[in-house]
Amino acid sequence: MSVLDLSPAGSGRMWIALAILGVLAMAVWQTMEPGKFQSLTWVLLGFFAFRVILGRLRSR
Repeated sequence: MSVLDLSPAGSGRMWIALAILGVLAMAVWQTMEPGKFQSLTWVLLGFFAFRVILGRLRSR
């Protein structure tokens, strides 16, 4: 049985954060009209995903 490591240096938090950002990206794609606000939301979600991955790489 595999258990997610939810400690600050564990990879479990990174996967949970990326999954939540993925769900939010799907919600943006389904609910928002294409245009300026949708593009801004995509940029912000991409920025947060980049920060999650960068934080994981720094903790190694």
